[in-house]
Amino acid sequence: MKRIFSSLTYRLWVVALAAVLAGGLTTGCSKDDTVVDYSVVDDGLIQKYLTSNSITTAQKQPSGLYFVPVTTNTSAPLATTGQVVSLLYTGQLLNGTVFDATSQRNDYPFNFRLGTDQLLTGIEQGVALMHKGDKAILLVPSGLAYGSNSAGSTVPANAVLRYDIEVTDLNPSFVVPDDNAIKKYLTDNNITTAQKQPSGLYYVPGTTNPTGAQATAGKTASVLYTGKLMYGTVFDASSLHGNTPFSFLVGAGQVIAGWDEGVALMRKGEKGQLLIPSGLAYGTKGAGNSIAPNTVLRFDVEVTDVK
Repeated sequence: MKRIFSSLTYRLWVVALAAVLAGGLTTGCSKDDTVVDYSVVDDGLIQKYLTSNSITTAQKQPSGLYFVPVTTNTSAPLATTGQVVSLLYTGQLLNGTVFDATSQRNDYPFNFRLGTDQLLTGIEQGVALMHKGDKAILLVPSGLAYGSNSAGSTVPANAVLRYDIEVTDLNPSFVVPDDNAIKKYLTDNNITTAQKQPSGLYYVPGTTNPTGAQATAGKTASVLYTGKLMYGTVFDASSLHGNTPFSFLVGAGQVIAGWDEGVALMRKGEKGQLLIPSGLAYGTKGAGNSIAPNTVLRFDVEVTDVK
């Protein structure tokens, strides 16, 4: 997987997404395959929770997961293995403490490929029972969540988790949900000047310089930048490194594809924003602890020199 930077030090800084997504939905390294069997204890907690909240429609699965349908659309497609599923969700402890939610990130859906073990086992099993447009509550025993490990500072060891899930879309690839996320960002921020490229990259011109040298393939471009997730978390910036421009050979594959393509649209002295779908960034692998798999990125960039 190519990095934004060609140096061996790879200058990405750890940010909140590691605890947000890796600690909220994804399996990460917190999942423990050698946990103590808490199945009986967990089942008792879930049944008590159902009684206390007058929930009578829960469907217990053989694994111990409890599935509570809220809205069901049987005429819509069912989520199947291999599909890219887009979710809105809220994750909370049984005491009501919310530890993660897409509402905390401007309701940008979380996208994943079902059946590839990207999420907690309980989430994968629950979503596989849902159709496009369905809403449900998943009560996930600890053995299908984080087991005897904690997740971040909010999910304790051996915790039963509740997820309120809505399946907003089903797609064969990440192209559609990425494009929808970018369009939502543009709408939310009243941006009307974005230029969509055939690859799916969006370029938003800022300061223009018609007489500046074009950063065409084969030239060395020097760039000041700020890299962010769609909902604003900064994961890296040249301002964190002495405001020294980053230089690379355009078109040589030294950077992620979205950078190669986006910077090539710019001239010396120009500023703009690159909205990069995950397929032109870090794809299904993500990058370190800062960028989760299947993440759309945005960069504010300034081309300070072209040689």
